[in-house]
Formats: sequence, structure tokens, C-alpha cells
Amino acid sequence: MGKQKIKYGLVFFMLVLCFSAMVSTISAADDATLSISMLQGEQQTRFNRPVFVAGVWYYVNITMDQSINELSVRFYKGISLPTGNKNDTNYYEWRYEQNNATVWNDVSGYDIDYIKQDFCMRNNALFSFCVGMKDFMPNMVDYYENWTLDVSHAGTIVHSERIVVEKPKTGISLSKPTSIIFHVDPFTVMDAQGDNFFKIGNIGNVPLYVNFDSEKYNDVEITDINKKFSPDDIITHYVIVHSKSWPPGIKRIDIQLNGSYPQSYFVDTNATVTLYTSFIIDVPQLVIYVGHSNYRIEEIPGAKITFQYLEKLNMYEGEIKDINAYVSGDGAVTVDVWADEKNISALKLYDGSTETQSPLSFTSTNTSERTIVVKVKALGEGKTGVLSYSVSGNGATKIYTTQITIGPPRSQDKETEGSPATIMQIIVIIAVLLVVVYIVVSYVKNKMR
Repeated sequence: MGKQKIKYGLVFFMLVLCFSAMVSTISAADDATLSISMLQGEQQTRFNRPVFVAGVWYYVNITMDQSINELSVRFYKGISLPTGNKNDTNYYEWRYEQNNATVWNDVSGYDIDYIKQDFCMRNNALFSFCVGMKDFMPNMVDYYENWTLDVSHAGTIVHSERIVVEKPKTGISLSKPTSIIFHVDPFTVMDAQGDNFFKIGNIGNVPLYVNFDSEKYNDVEITDINKKFSPDDIITHYVIVHSKSWPPGIKRIDIQLNGSYPQSYFVDTNATVTLYTSFIIDVPQLVIYVGHSNYRIEEIPGAKITFQYLEKLNMYEGEIKDINAYVSGDGAVTVDVWADEKNISALKLYDGSTETQSPLSFTSTNTSERTIVVKVKALGEGKTGVLSYSVSGNGATKIYTTQITIGPPRSQDKETEGSPATIMQIIVIIAVLLVVVYIVVSYVKNKMR
């Protein structure tokens, strides 16, 4: 009986010890919370675990549930402390000691201190260690290692967390069309947004800065630029051009953006110093058409002359229409205009508002446009008329044509709607109806008598 009591007592004692250990572990696990981030709060995860990029400064933020005066952080490869040689490829340790001459310390024992003491801070129960580790990892795509971070107070681990350590990775994704097109009215101060956009993405694991020299390209504005791209950010950019009363023509602008990685983020070692170099990011070519809407813009080769004309239009048989063309640029110009006279006929030619004859010659300037007006009549349904321009300037000559598709005459209903003949027909019909009604009514009255 006595032996049985002793046996039960030992079992009860063991259960108490196990329960105490469990309570102690649970309590310890609840004594602190942990977060890690780069210098401006950037955070990443992999396999649902925090990411720590080797060679980059991080804030290890620890919030305790009580006010204390000392705290230790151990960061090591794997899930258990190294049993052999500790070095900067498998172990780091940092301490906060309020009563020490140096409050924040790297006690790893290496030649380089992987702590930025001036960036470390305490706010009541929040302790922020600004620490880093050597970029020792092999140059392999997507290489990573599993590490453990332990937080200890008074020799007791109060928090432990698995961390994924990655090698610094840089790179951008660029989604863009070949060009972005703009249409701007000539000699007009205006803003115009392009017909397309482009996207820049940061596919690395360190922040990326993308900058645009707005002083160099003072006629161009790009949205969401000159800013930091955090890892995995993909930002859409639109382009706006600011026209400053440009003359007609086609402007092409090639723009280069500058990409860089912030030097202040990196632990200054030979492995990461190569990331300091900035690089060029090419964006789509900007093609700006300065001219009238729906007009083709042609710059005469070898001459400083720009000609604008309609390539195609539609007319009804018998329709008469004024067709405009525009000339600008510096130099003497001669314009000869003619119609095919089979399907269309050129009735009159105007230089601005003054009637004239073809060919017409004048001196063009780059500060205004010359308007040439041709009054054309469409002759035959189902035909294609051709209006031709021969433009000569500075010894160069080019011929341009406007194709005019001729449809059937306007429908008779539309042509006669509201005409005097139609109105007269309506009056006659109403009069006849009134007479018929009068006769019927009179007949009925006579029958009733």
C-alpha cells in the first residue's frame, strides 16, 4: 500500500512538472511579439514567414508585455544553435542593455558590427534593433535559407520565430507598347494624354527608385514616377504632353528613366556594393502628331514644309463640298490642285478666303498655317473621285491624293421633306377629305328628314 502511494505521488509530481513546463512555455511565447521590416517599413513573406534579405539593414521590432532593461536577439541558421564554429554565415547576436555604456551592441564577435546603433530605438516596451547580416550567399537564382530568430530576456527565450533569409535580388518588369501616340492642335497651348500606357514592376526583393528628369523633358509629364517601388510593386504610368503652341508636324521624343537602389539600405560589404550602380529604363517612344483632327500630316523630304490633307472622305452624288488642306513651314511653296473631272469636278479654288487659280505660289512661315480650299462636286454614284495636290518647296515636290467615295443621291424623301410641293399635296388631300366629309354629313341629314 505504501509503495502504491509513492508510485501515485511520483506520477502526480511528473504531471505537475509537465504542466508547469507547458504553462511556462505558453507564457514565454506570449511575452513578446515580433515584426521585421526594412528601413522604411517594407515587409515581405515567403512560405508565410517573414523574409530577411542578406546584406540589407532591417528593423527587428520587439514588443514586450512589460518594461525591462535588457534584451537579447540571436539569429542563426536552421532550427537549433550551431554546435560547431559560429561565423557570419550561420550566427548573429545583438543585445540591448540599458545600464551599459553602449546600450545597443553587436556581440556576435566578428570584425564588422552588423548593427546601426544610431538607428536603434526604444519606446517604452517597444525595442527596435537596426541590424543586418553579411551577404554571403551563393549567386544562385531564388536561393534562400531557413533561419531562426530567438528573443531572450534574463536568459529565457520569450519568443522564437522561423525566418526565410534570401540573397539580394534585383530586376524590373517592363510592359510597354512600341510607341504612345498623341494628337495636338497646331499653334495651341494644351495638354494631351497618350493613347496608351506602360507598366514598371519591381521583381527584386529590395526597394527600387525610378526617377524622371522633368527639367530635361519639360514638355512631358509621367504619372506615378519619381518614387520608390517596393518589392512586388507593379505601377501603371500614363504620359501627358504639354503643347506650347507647336507648329504642325510630327514630333518624336525618346525618354529614358533612371533606376537605382538606395545605398542607405545596404550593409557596406563587397557583395552588395555592386547594387549601387544606377541603370537606364527605356520607355515607349512618344509620337506627337501636331495637326488638324483626321488629317494626314506629311513633312516634305528635303524641305521644311508640312502639308495636311484628308486621305479619304464620302460624298453623295450631286453634293458640293469645301475640302480644306493646310500648308506650313519656312520657305517658298507652290501648290497645284486638280480633280479627275470624271467622278468629281473642282469648281473653285481659294487661298484662305480669296478665290484664286491653280497653281498658287506663296511664302510659307512656321508661325501660321495657309488654308487652301477646293470646292468639289461629286458627279457619279458608285465611283471614286480623286483630288490631287502637287506640293513643291525648297526644290522638293510631292504629290498627295484625296480619295472620295461617291454614294447615291440623297433620298427623295429627305430632299422633298418640307418642300413647297409636299406641303401643297397635303393641303389638297385635306381639302378633298373635308369635301367628302361635308357631302356625307349633308346626305345623312337629308335622309333623316
